[in-house]
Amino acid sequence: MKKLSWWRVLCGAAAAALLFALGFKGLAERSARLRGAAAPELRISSGTFSSSLDAVLKAEGFEDAARYKVSSALSKKLDLRRLRPGDRYTVAYSTWGPVKYLQVTSKRQNYLLFPSTAAGYSISVLPVEITTAAAKASGLIKSSLWESMSAAGVPPALILDYTDIFSWSVDFLTEVRDGDKWALAWDYGSDPSGKMITQKITAAYYDGQGTGRKAAAASGDGYYDEDGESVRSMFLRAPLHYRRISSFFTYHRFHPVLKYVRPHLGIDYAAPTGTPISAVADGKVTYAGMKGGFGRFVSVKHALGYVTTYGHMSRWAKGIKTGRRVSQGDVLGYVGMSGIATGPHLDFRVMLNGKPLNFLKMKYRSSGGVSGRVKAAVAAAIKALPAQ
Repeated sequence: MKKLSWWRVLCGAAAAALLFALGFKGLAERSARLRGAAAPELRISSGTFSSSLDAVLKAEGFEDAARYKVSSALSKKLDLRRLRPGDRYTVAYSTWGPVKYLQVTSKRQNYLLFPSTAAGYSISVLPVEITTAAAKASGLIKSSLWESMSAAGVPPALILDYTDIFSWSVDFLTEVRDGDKWALAWDYGSDPSGKMITQKITAAYYDGQGTGRKAAAASGDGYYDEDGESVRSMFLRAPLHYRRISSFFTYHRFHPVLKYVRPHLGIDYAAPTGTPISAVADGKVTYAGMKGGFGRFVSVKHALGYVTTYGHMSRWAKGIKTGRRVSQGDVLGYVGMSGIATGPHLDFRVMLNGKPLNFLKMKYRSSGGVSGRVKAAVAAAIKALPAQ
């Protein structure tokens, strides 16, 4: 009986030691996962793509057959031709050699491949975990808006978004002055590696000596000022990037070709042949064809009785024809000198209910607005911007 009791004691002690060891191993694994580290029995190799998946796998020591199996499995879920520099990979090996799993991160998705005796590799797709946060910045212009914002830590893409928001009311090429003030707030999301995935300006203002104060906050897909009016004007500031204005709106202009005085009820924008010409507002093409002295010509009808025309084009943009609906900024054609012209330029005209208007003297017209709680939320977001 005593021998049997001692045997049971020994067996129990051995079992307890085994359970303790297994428990310690599991605790180490869980602790490693909580710290973001690999479990003790894995060796991790990771990096970003600078070439093809096959080249990465070859550098990681995958044999030809293994590389083929990985590529075949992954291509069922991801177009391998669309892997880009910056996309990440992680390979986990056991300490004695075999691959435990492969992870490829691309387009906010994690592609996890595990060795499978049946099909080479099985694959699972999980969304990348995004951590969201908010930030603010403000400053004074000393040399340029770009340098001031960059020095304050504003990401380059957001600087471009900022200029887009105010592009209808501020010309950042000609109207910026030293001492002008700016501020913005934005939300952003980042992946576990810290890479910025999403970013959007939630509120901003520009206070310039030549522009006055312009403010905006996001609501849906648009931006609105404190009064609830959209900062997106019904009209662009110009239909193209031009070198100079060669002729202004006038009722008494000496025509350089015809050699007599007659009205010029539009604006001539001098620009190189081939410069894209954009619709200044949403509308419908009412005519696209040859029109006497205007040469290649497009007419667009807009809301509220406005009509704009574009003359002397070298060619029309693809798909531009009578009846086509266009959005603000869509390319209608390209600068030329068709018709009666002494050099490449755009003859641009605006009419309201048939009456010619001087485009350079037209007042800002909002493209829409919000009210009620949305308007109050927009005003509050602007008010919360940092003062400078």
